[in-house]
Amino acid sequence: MKKNWTIKRIPADYRALSEEFGLDPVTIRILVNRGYDSKEKIKEYLTLDESLFDVAEGLPDYEKALKEISRFIKEGKKVRILGDYDIDGVCATAILLKGLKRLGLNVDYVIPHRVLDGYGMNQNLIEQAKEDGKQAIITCDNGIAAKEEVDLASSYGMEVIVTDHHEIPEVLPNALAVVDQKRRENTYPNREICGAYLAYKVVIGLLNRVKTAEDEELIKELRVLAGFATVGDVMPLCPENRSLVKYCLNHLKDGNSIGLEALIHETGLDDKMLNVHSIGFVLGPCINATGRLDSASNALELLMCTDKSKAGELAATLVSMNEERKAITAKGQQEAVEEVEKTGLEDVVILYLPSIHESITGLVAGRIKEVFYRPTICFTDVENGKVKGSGRSIEGYDMFAKLSECSDLFDKFGGHPMAAGITMSKENIEALRTRLNANAGLSEDMLCPSLCIDADMPFAYVTKELIEEFHKLEPYGVLNEKPVFARKDVHFLSGKVVGKNHDVGIFTVREENSPKTYTLKLFRDLSVFHQFLDDTFGAGSAEGLYRGEELKIKVAYFPDLNVFRGVENIEFIMTDYSA
Repeated sequence: MKKNWTIKRIPADYRALSEEFGLDPVTIRILVNRGYDSKEKIKEYLTLDESLFDVAEGLPDYEKALKEISRFIKEGKKVRILGDYDIDGVCATAILLKGLKRLGLNVDYVIPHRVLDGYGMNQNLIEQAKEDGKQAIITCDNGIAAKEEVDLASSYGMEVIVTDHHEIPEVLPNALAVVDQKRRENTYPNREICGAYLAYKVVIGLLNRVKTAEDEELIKELRVLAGFATVGDVMPLCPENRSLVKYCLNHLKDGNSIGLEALIHETGLDDKMLNVHSIGFVLGPCINATGRLDSASNALELLMCTDKSKAGELAATLVSMNEERKAITAKGQQEAVEEVEKTGLEDVVILYLPSIHESITGLVAGRIKEVFYRPTICFTDVENGKVKGSGRSIEGYDMFAKLSECSDLFDKFGGHPMAAGITMSKENIEALRTRLNANAGLSEDMLCPSLCIDADMPFAYVTKELIEEFHKLEPYGVLNEKPVFARKDVHFLSGKVVGKNHDVGIFTVREENSPKTYTLKLFRDLSVFHQFLDDTFGAGSAEGLYRGEELKIKVAYFPDLNVFRGVENIEFIMTDYSA
């Protein structure tokens, strides 16, 4: 898909900052491009501050929650944790279970079933808690929008504490404490905390009052789970979150979590350096898959497991489920693409695919958003003439706000600017399609994704030392994106296709007016690149390149070090291209 390339040119005293921190001016440019444009901000960024993990001052109702949970422990109340079925909810539930059991709370858990229960608290779960003799409920990663359900629990004499990180509704639930950093009363500086990290802060606030040296390993494990969920829930990597994720990656293989250790082994990552990609695209999807195809209790059981043999069995099950999830998602994506091509592309894509499983509607919506770069909502049948849908948005389109304007069509909906979930009558799909597209407000520029280039950096400028310096900027993620560099007039001299699936391109290139050659690799969408070459230079141009017929294009890239048989070589990874 064609993108608008923009080179960031933000004024700053690059020379002074480079001298102050002993960093290359290009590295300083990357930091400035991400908003770290002063000595104070850069120092904060470069200092991975672990002391922030246990700080919670300013979180609404935080002290009240600690006080009430302490009372639950003292009074021996029977407490149920109510979590969620995604990676954040599962990790949050595990954190609360591990921490509160250590503190002596009489506690168990329920994670809603995606299909049978839906998201968050509902009447059936409250009734179940009543039948089971529970006296209190603590939510994690849900509950902020459950006013009626909290009232029902209260009417049965159950006390409720809500811990959630989602957007705030007009009316808060009438709980003993509502801990959510999105509340107006919040003064804690990090508003982008995932549910698991919020659960960690609650647990650590209690543990810090009684902890012993024996608790240090538990605290390390809880921090790893909070960082794991921060990546899996795609939270912005502000300095605090980035510090937490870095901590997680540094300690993920320490053996504190038998379950995660088993999952790392089952996915073949034992001897590999773990990074954000390892969590976001390999380990995390295995945790999520069980909540999509079965019950997320399987994933929680893995995280709570203390037996290595059992953990291995559970990890194998999760990996198998994720493979199944990949297959049905690919099939759903194919159906969705065919539907868009048949009905035509609108500014807001509304899909009704009755044959797909409701657990993958969000995944399919996300794939279609990526393919066509349009806000997309995918619906499928549930029961009684109802449909459930999941939406994924693009930059500049506040999906939650736009859907709020159509709330009269819904039985239930929730979300945030970039994603949403909806339950409604099937007969309302066309009305929603009409209204969203009539009021989309999307310009042509907004419907073309942008690629922000950090610098026009010659290949020849790159050294091993510069690449190693870039490692100081890791981990990468939302608001701390991997740097992107660009060069125009790159001459492609030859190429070859490698990889088990013949999906990796390795090209020999040179820059304009320079005889020196470099290795440039493309790891994804090789067939799309071939089509681009044929469309740009004429049919057969892609094949000609592999025969040594020279072509010249613009390239976006990132430099890396390749180690083969103990020898390090600089290589360049192509991330985008343009005529």
